Amino acid sequence: MLKGVTLFGIMKNPFAYGRVVEGTDYCPRPKIEKLLAGMLESGQNVVLHGERRVGKTSLAMRAARKRRTVYVDFLACNDAGDVTERIVKAALKAANDAGFLDTALKAFASLRPKVTIDPDNGSIGATLDTHASELTIDSIEAALEKLGELHKKKAIVVILDEFQDVLRIKDERVALARMRSVIQFQGDLPYVFSGSSRDKMEMIFSDPDSPFFKSAITIEVGAHAGLSFRNFLKRKFEKTNRKVGAGLFEAIDGLGVNVTGDVQQLCWALWLLSERGGTVGVDSVDEALDMIFQIERSKYEDAVLNVSATQLKVLVALAVHGGKGVYSADFKRSSGVSVVGTITKAIQRLEALRIVYRHRNEIRFANPFFGIWVRTRFA
Repeated sequence: MLKGVTLFGIMKNPFAYGRVVEGTDYCPRPKIEKLLAGMLESGQNVVLHGERRVGKTSLAMRAARKRRTVYVDFLACNDAGDVTERIVKAALKAANDAGFLDTALKAFASLRPKVTIDPDNGSIGATLDTHASELTIDSIEAALEKLGELHKKKAIVVILDEFQDVLRIKDERVALARMRSVIQFQGDLPYVFSGSSRDKMEMIFSDPDSPFFKSAITIEVGAHAGLSFRNFLKRKFEKTNRKVGAGLFEAIDGLGVNVTGDVQQLCWALWLLSERGGTVGVDSVDEALDMIFQIERSKYEDAVLNVSATQLKVLVALAVHGGKGVYSADFKRSSGVSVVGTITKAIQRLEALRIVYRHRNEIRFANPFFGIWVRTRFA
């Protein structure tokens, strides 16, 4: 039985991960919050650069909290209709939450939104009452124009998350050009562009041939680190009557788990394994990893089954040696793959499956716990 479970039910775990956090779940970043909030107040468009799960979205929501926020998630968007619907649904949700749904419905009337509201919790659902084949890049342009009209009536901030996935849709370059043509003339309506693929985001905003070239100011968002983050985590344990043992955070760093969301996930597991009045120590880390492995085992196994034998060899070598020297003699010897082109193709496949990603000159696991599992299971 988990130690976080009592006769009176499950005590609230103070660690949150895998979602946008706010309130006491949010670890403050005073300097960067102030910088971003000032830019949004002046109507400046911003690109947030940073690794996956470092808290970019939570930061953006925190900085925009004094204004009405339209949050659009483009993750795995499929086509122009999908992009359009997500923009409209996000706008109507924000309007419903802030009490001006009628105003928003009038603004988006030409796109024929079909709205449903859950009578139990008031959550909103929205689709466009238009056949999918009729929704084109023109529809994306129209939806963005409606955001501009809404902003004139009710000042808003627009957060476009996983923006790089617009590149997935047909005629993506045309779509980006049309989106840019609308956004650049929307005055003081601020947009925050965030994404988990640094290379693709840089392709959109730093390539001179891209329609969005130099269209927004870039802010680098690093993982929480140092004493302030450790104190934040320590207070979480202490407020639920747990002490932090010597060397715990150093042990976590030693695993290569240093991105904000991943550290919180490991602390979440450590807390579940701890007792009220006890000490959370280094000796509990392996057990916490095992708990995460058990929870995510089916995902890990599916990921392994979706790669070829050669790709698995490269994956194991990445887990053992890291991703800085993937063409070195040591890496080739460890993986058993000696041809540079074969290694390149294997890594490209692993990237396409979102198992790994490129960070500057290094290949990293999207989920570091999966990397640890691969190392313990196959190395």
